[in-house]
Amino acid sequence: MNQTQVPEFLIKHGVPKDKILCIPAIYVDLDVFKPLNLRKDYDLIFVGRLESNKGVDLFLETVRRLSCKAIIIGTGSLSEQIKSKIKNWNLDINFYGWARTQKEIAELLNRSKILVMPSYNEGGPRVAVEALACGVPVLATPVGIVPDLLKNLSAGRQVASGGEIIDWEADDIARKAEGLLNTPDKYQEYSNSGPELAGQFEKRIAIKNYAEKLKSLI
Repeated sequence: MNQTQVPEFLIKHGVPKDKILCIPAIYVDLDVFKPLNLRKDYDLIFVGRLESNKGVDLFLETVRRLSCKAIIIGTGSLSEQIKSKIKNWNLDINFYGWARTQKEIAELLNRSKILVMPSYNEGGPRVAVEALACGVPVLATPVGIVPDLLKNLSAGRQVASGGEIIDWEADDIARKAEGLLNTPDKYQEYSNSGPELAGQFEKRIAIKNYAEKLKSLI
């Protein structure tokens, strides 16, 4: 369920609006996730558990349509199936497997041009914020905090959102990815705005805010 839809869902089931408080629980270590000016080895990157709800099937289809270079970070029950598709479709994908540390993930994000997050449902997702913090544009489905994350920073202020919302269709993902990869000015705007968007989730600030909001309920 989209986090922005939670109050409406609760209200619909009889919970008074003034009794609802949404507290963001996502935080990112900006000392680790930041632009590192590394060589871009991959056009697209996928980071997450390799399970059906993560939409990795859409990622594979997107890479197939674009004939681009990509990397998959993660493991899960679909690992062998994904490896088989990569081989059978002759895709230029580095099946990296599990990343052991946050630093490792940050470096891999920095070596990629675009994060594609095609999940069918999410609780966060943290990886979208991590990518933005690294200056990596994000293409993500409207799940979790994504609709709120990928929008203008303030009303009336024309700024790049750091990424775009995508449909659950490989054609749409491929079209938007290709548009970013082939439009340097737009890509740079998204890249530059990412760290600013991610700043609101800075680890110390976010944890303090979360604790204070919980304390206020006691």
